[in-house]
Amino acid sequence: MTDRLWASLIFFTRLPFWSIRQVDAKYFKHVVDYWPFAGWLTGGTAALVFWLVSGILPVTTAALAATGTRLWLTGALHEDGLADFCDGFGGGTTRERTLAIMKDSRLGSFGALALFFVLSIKVAALAALAGMPPLHALGACCLAGLLGRCQVFAGMRLPSARPGGLGAMMHDGMKPRYAYTALGLCLAACLVMGRHGLYSLLAAGLVAFWLLSAARKRIGGVTGDVFGA
Repeated sequence: MTDRLWASLIFFTRLPFWSIRQVDAKYFKHVVDYWPFAGWLTGGTAALVFWLVSGILPVTTAALAATGTRLWLTGALHEDGLADFCDGFGGGTTRERTLAIMKDSRLGSFGALALFFVLSIKVAALAALAGMPPLHALGACCLAGLLGRCQVFAGMRLPSARPGGLGAMMHDGMKPRYAYTALGLCLAACLVMGRHGLYSLLAAGLVAFWLLSAARKRIGGVTGDVFGA
């Protein structure tokens, strides 16, 4: 359990956890088990940066600083998946063509537009938290990091679309018992946040349902880019 948690934190963040604990390579096959907790950490760190910077600089600047901090903490891994997903589904019309575009490392128009709009929405949403009590704003950022990553567990219901890739490793390494634990904690966090938490849970669920439905229809399953998106 402990090694899987360390593996997830090392894999999904750029923080130097690798210098604290050496983890056997076999545990990296199960990094998804504790992905939500990595999201909680990065979301909380971004919230702390937002709170500190907003005390001395304009709210928009603080939101940009927090968003940039989170991008650095995650190595923009999820944004890379989002861009590839949008390029593939925007430019491909067949399963083979969509998968080929998603595997291409070059950034296309659909991916660039997706990154622009998603990051703009994140900055605007963070700036809107300025009017909330500090603890409520902190909770909202942590919940966002947790919610986004809990949705990946819904991918367990779909097969891997590309055998041998990162998505296949993540899909095959998922353990239901860890998913249920993470989802239970996620639901508890939503309840603590009240109606806003429940609205967030509903919104995240609808987005995940749409993404996974599109993935199942177009490419027959999930990939690492689908999880990132």
